[in-house]
Amino acid sequence: NEFFQLHKELTARLPGSPIPLIPPKKSIGNKDLVFIQERRYYLERFLRKLARYDFLLESQEFQLFCRHSGSDLDKQLARLPRM
Repeated sequence: NEFFQLHKELTARLPGSPIPLIPPKKSIGNKDLVFIQERRYYLERFLRKLARYDFLLESQEFQLFCRHSGSDLDKQLARLPRM
């Protein structure tokens, strides 16, 4: 969920930026070891692609994503000042 929230905020707040896609979720079979390994690989790839751009890594959205604790990331992201 946190990756989805990060992606949603980055695309909304930084339109036109090269934000990579995140892998889709799966409701049935999401405990399958192969699926978990593939999803982890693609989420890591998402982060590596973000890391190509300093302005994305230095964004308030990404900083909150990296440092948040608990399940209230969406509330913290909503509190950021609008651009």
